[in-house]
Amino acid sequence: MIKDIDNPKEEFEQLTPRFKMLYERFLAIAMDYKHYINADLSDNEIYNLRDNVLSRLYSARFHFQLLIEYHYRVEHRLKEYYSKDPKGFFNQSRELFSIQEQSTKEIYSLFDSMIYHLCSIFDYLFRLINFSHGKTILKNPKWNLFKSDKNKSQHIYCSKEIIDPLEKLDNDFIYPLIKHRSHLIHTENDMGEFQLNFNLSGDNFNVKFHATKLFKSNFPNIIPPEGDVDMTIKYASSWLIDQTIKNSTEVLFELREDMKRNKKIPHGMFVLLGPNNTIEPASTPYWGDRTIN
Repeated sequence: MIKDIDNPKEEFEQLTPRFKMLYERFLAIAMDYKHYINADLSDNEIYNLRDNVLSRLYSARFHFQLLIEYHYRVEHRLKEYYSKDPKGFFNQSRELFSIQEQSTKEIYSLFDSMIYHLCSIFDYLFRLINFSHGKTILKNPKWNLFKSDKNKSQHIYCSKEIIDPLEKLDNDFIYPLIKHRSHLIHTENDMGEFQLNFNLSGDNFNVKFHATKLFKSNFPNIIPPEGDVDMTIKYASSWLIDQTIKNSTEVLFELREDMKRNKKIPHGMFVLLGPNNTIEPASTPYWGDRTIN
């Protein structure tokens, strides 16, 4: 059994509404900063941080698109070789080995680059948290500083209340992502197996690049209930982006709650009137249902 994406084009297109929803929640978090923390309209840092997070996410999606398109390019190239000499296709060992070697190096390079972009998102998200906390603003905050001994004892980088929710997200997904990136950067590259399936008529070439053992060991949550199975990096890429969107969404909602708990001003300049003329943040329509991401 191998886990793969049945319709890559459809899978990619489904990201568009999810990205739009996440974008609106980033708009909302910037509004909430103005509502709870600092109403100064000239302060653009919160918007710059928001834009940096979104830029990394869009870059990761672009790498996912390239990864999908690259599969088609390799399949097309192999099909061309086959059409020239069907009988001698497998005797062209030199050409086939060259395609396999080059495509394997390039496809896993794309996969690694996507991981780098996804991982950096959480550093930027912690910059948002740190900037909103306001006690000690770091120039280059890293995600894992929230669980440093200094922060846990003095709460200078983020509030005390947000540490536990961040720790749960970290244990479930973010730390494994950082750990995998660290291995790729500091230890060695990680390339999986190339698999080619085709029918004898030559009209259907299917190339698969497998997720590695290291990847699956670093992300045990990706393993389905039926146990350890093979999976492609298309499937792994889709899962990584899905988990990044979900975890980013949770970070934003936790930051919203944190700003409510630790607000520094009564409310911002722009508000909504809720039931019984209660004052609500202008961000309210942008948040949507927390369970939908």
